[in-house]
Parts: sequence; structure tokens; C-alpha cells
Amino acid sequence: MELMQIINELASLLVCVNATLFYIFVFGREVSRIDKLPLAEKILLRVGLALPAVSGLWNVLYMSYPPNAEIIMNVGYACLFTWASIFHYKEFVKNAKK
Repeated sequence: MELMQIINELASLLVCVNATLFYIFVFGREVSRIDKLPLAEKILLRVGLALPAVSGLWNVLYMSYPPNAEIIMNVGYACLFTWASIFHYKEFVKNAKK
């Protein structure tokens, strides 16, 4: 297995896990600003968060080997969703428990 494919697998796994966590953190609380959004915006957000999680899982399961530019993009998404999950947990979920 080539280095770029390993990087893609790890990035896709991070995208799947952290996009799922972010989805749970955003929609999994009863008191959420998201509840005040119009239905169309909530659906758009749900789909927009679910698709990267599903596609990350798809990449991992099928060990896809996309072009290098897409691998770099997957690494960027992995970083973005990891940061978003950590930030959202620390700022909203953890503080709500206090």
C-alpha cells in the first residue's frame, strides 16, 4: 500500500468519525440554536454533515485511491471536522453539562 493511500485511509476515517461526532454534537442536544432554524436549513445542514461522514466511511471500506489532489482535500476535511468537533464539544456540549 502506497503512502498516499495510507494517508487517504486515515484522512477518510477521521472525516467519518469527526463528521459523525459533529453531527451528534449539533443535533444531539435538546437546547440548540439549530432548533430555531427553518426546516429547509435544518435539512440542508443534516445532509451537508451526513454526506461527508458517509463518503469517508465509503472511502475506508472500499479503499479508494483517488487522485492526489483529492487526497489532499480529504486531509483538509479531516482537519476541519476534527477541529469543529473538538471546538463544538468544548464550547457547547461540555459547558452545557455544568
